[in-house]
Order: sequence, then structure tokens, then C-alpha cells
Amino acid sequence: MSKTKNTKHISVTIPVAQKVAYEYLSEPKNFPEWASGLCKSISPLGNGEWSIDSPMGLLTAKFTDKNPYGVLDHYVIFSPENISYNPLRIIENGEGSELIFTLFQTEGMTPEKFEEDSDWIKKDLEELKGILINKFAH
Repeated sequence: MSKTKNTKHISVTIPVAQKVAYEYLSEPKNFPEWASGLCKSISPLGNGEWSIDSPMGLLTAKFTDKNPYGVLDHYVIFSPENISYNPLRIIENGEGSELIFTLFQTEGMTPEKFEEDSDWIKKDLEELKGILINKFAH
């Protein structure tokens, strides 16, 4: 029997068209503008990998290729044995969009740390919402 992890789906409704928001979000260079929990700066390494200056130090990230489905998943590589999978989707919600991040409670993560990470992600998504409204809402 396989063991599953606790998860939390964190979402924010954004009054910006899904396609417009997706174009912004699918560009890794935009992550430092809103994803303070992930990176302060980012630079391409090649092979679809990026070097990120994160709160945990220099790490490597790999982002999902652009696609027509609103999939924005990314992987944060702490070491070859420790890779964090971060599912992220942006779907249509009427004329706007819904951004949904799935947070997994990893092995050894305390309930307090899980809550703290969840709160940080929610804060980042709210920050992103403000950026998208300022850039694209009419």
C-alpha cells in the first residue's frame, strides 16, 4: 500500500484572463517579482534548468514547458535525492482566472512548518494577483 502526503490546495481568483495571466506566469524570469518564498533572483542554466537565489540558498529549478493547458508545475532541486514537486495550475474562471497551488507536507515537515509554508504561498499568490491586476486589468 502506498503512502500519501497531506496536501493543501491554495488558490486565488484573479480578474485577468487566463491566457494573459498564463503568459506572464509561464516565463520563469517573472518569478522573482512575486514568488518571494521561491526566489529573489533567477538565471538560466540551459537544459530547461534555472539557478535560483532562494531563501534556502542557491538552488536549481526546472519549469514545465509552455503548454495550452495552464500547467505551470515546477521542481525545486535541493540535491539529486531531494526534489520538491510544486504543482501549479491556472484555469479559466469566467472572464478571469483561478490560480491553484498544491502544497505537499513532506517527510519530516512539522504541522507548524506546513502551515507556515501555506501562509507564505497564500501571501505570494495575493502579491501576484496585485501585480497581474496592475499590469493587465483594464
